[in-house]
Amino acid sequence: MSNLPASSPISRRRLMENTAADREAELLLLDGSRRHIIDGLIFSPVRICRDEVLARTVDSPLVLIGEGVHDVSHDHIAIDNVAASHAAIQHLVEIGRRRIAFIGAGDDGDRQSAHLRMRGYREALAAAGLPYRPRLVAPTHEFGRHDGRKAMRDLLALGELPDAVFGYNDLVAIGALRALTEAGYRVPEDVAVIGIDDVEEGRFSTPTLTTIAPDKEAIGRLAVRRLVARIEGTEVTAPLTVQTPLRLVRRESTNPRVAVADRPDR
Repeated sequence: MSNLPASSPISRRRLMENTAADREAELLLLDGSRRHIIDGLIFSPVRICRDEVLARTVDSPLVLIGEGVHDVSHDHIAIDNVAASHAAIQHLVEIGRRRIAFIGAGDDGDRQSAHLRMRGYREALAAAGLPYRPRLVAPTHEFGRHDGRKAMRDLLALGELPDAVFGYNDLVAIGALRALTEAGYRVPEDVAVIGIDDVEEGRFSTPTLTTIAPDKEAIGRLAVRRLVARIEGTEVTAPLTVQTPLRLVRRESTNPRVAVADRPDR
């Protein structure tokens, strides 16, 4: 938000920038070089780590959104990653799946959300009375389509076909969909697939992708409220972490019969 004089938050200018998950662009936003044109920053980091956020020396307010970093000394609007995994696995169990793979488990210490989703995956399996099978867990270094496709291929090469796949996010799940199709498997008849995020691409994939959808409007609304309160000095509490609601969006990748209710053109 710009630092032009304003009598209310409504009249402030908003500047939006897409860093395209570029590390240098993210660091540039944090280093304070633009402090003369902004009063505060709503930031969704992807490539930088927790320590780099903590090392920020600029005193203008910062509100974090998304799942890139956790446990920092700033307001953070995010989803409950453990609950998201629980919802995904519960849905797969309810449709009769028992050998549920997880693609996208963290293979390093930087991506806390991956570890939280892994925790939720294991807890949900235990709650359903299902065994944890390490062979059905495929870590990935990144979380894109190529990573999901490669991880799914690696799982298939083990010769132990899962009957469902839970992707760390929708992009990983879409990559898994591609690998399954290439290998001649039917989704969801042979393998059901679910992700997290509700990205638009999932509404147009073949089959369309079932997902755990965050309340993106709530995330944006709460982030703006927190930032404006910090800028105007009306918020004096310690930094808060606020978790927003989630909902299951059923599509073809777990149940082909729900396709009509969630067509992309609706």
